[in-house]
Amino acid sequence: MDDLDLIADLNDQDDDGLGWSTLVDATVPQRVHPGAMILAGNSQAQAVVRVVAIDEDGQIHFSILPGSVAKNRHLLDRTVV
Repeated sequence: MDDLDLIADLNDQDDDGLGWSTLVDATVPQRVHPGAMILAGNSQAQAVVRVVAIDEDGQIHFSILPGSVAKNRHLLDRTVV
């Protein structure tokens, strides 16, 4: 398993059909910001996702990019802002 930026169940969706998790589940919370491309998932499945929004309560909303992690790995943003 790759080093995940965000632990998430990729099958969970919010009311808008986006994936979601919480900032508490981020391995490096500073990497998680709107527009960031990060690696999310768990031991069962991983995907490169784009962070869409972060609520005041720390809920992260993201869209899963189509294609495999290998195909999208070059998009990962490993910088800290």
